[in-house]
Amino acid sequence: MALPGSKKALLWSAFFVFWLMAAPALAGHCAMPGVGEQISSKQVIDGDTLDLVDGRRVRLIGVNAPEIGRRGSASEPFSRAARRELMRLAGKGGLRLLVGEERTDKYGRTLGHLFDARGANLEAVLLQQGLGFAVGIAPNLRLLDCHLRHERQARLAQRGIWTRNPVTAAAQLDAGGFRILRGRVARLGRTGSHIWVDLDGPLALRLPIGLIKPGDDVAWLGHEVEVRGWVVDRGPVRRGHKRYMLPVDDLRLMPRN
Repeated sequence: MALPGSKKALLWSAFFVFWLMAAPALAGHCAMPGVGEQISSKQVIDGDTLDLVDGRRVRLIGVNAPEIGRRGSASEPFSRAARRELMRLAGKGGLRLLVGEERTDKYGRTLGHLFDARGANLEAVLLQQGLGFAVGIAPNLRLLDCHLRHERQARLAQRGIWTRNPVTAAAQLDAGGFRILRGRVARLGRTGSHIWVDLDGPLALRLPIGLIKPGDDVAWLGHEVEVRGWVVDRGPVRRGHKRYMLPVDDLRLMPRN
C-alpha cells in the first residue's frame, strides 16, 4: 500500500473486480497472433462498437471511447476521431475476433477483442493514441494489464483525451455517468457487507468487506486516490449520505503521473 508522499498513487476502479496477475503480453499492441475467429466489419458505430457482416454487433472489451452525440446532444471530444480510427483499423481486412469469457452484455452485443492480420490488438492501438479509457469488467480481464500500459503511454504523452486532463476533483463532482475522479479520503465506515469510503466532496465509494484489511482503515485517511467508473446519482442528499456513489470492486497501485 502506498502512503501519502510516496511515488505511487492508489488507483481504484469500479471495473477491476479482482487482482489479476496476467501473463506477460507479447511485444507490440497486446499482440496475440492466431487467436479468435476471422470476421469482417460492416459498419463502425463509434470508437468502441461495430457491426459485423454476419449480423453481430460487437462491443470492444477493454476500452471506453468518448461518446458521439445523439438526438441533439453534443459529441464528446475525440469521439469522432476514435470512430475514424476504428474504421481505419477495422477496414484493413484480416480481422480476428476473440469473444470474451462473458460473451454478451445486457444489450445483446457480443463482447470481444479485435486483432488485425498481424495479431495486434485494436483496443490497445486506440488506447495508445488517447482515443479511449482503459476499462476492465470481470470476467473479461485477459488484456487488462496490457491495456493499462498502453493508456499510460497516451496519458504521459498527453495524446487525445489526455490533451486536457479528464480527471475531475471529487469535490467538484456534479453529475453521474462515466468519470475519472481524484480526491482525498475523509472518512471510512462499515455497514453490512460493505465498506464506505467518503471522499472530499459529494462522493462515496462502496467497497466489499475484505478489500481493505482490518486495521488498515486508519492508513487511508487523508490519502489521495483516483477512481474511475460509472458514478450513480442517488438524488437529493439525505443525512449521512453522499449524493453520488461509485461501486468499487478492486484496488491497484499505479505509478503517480
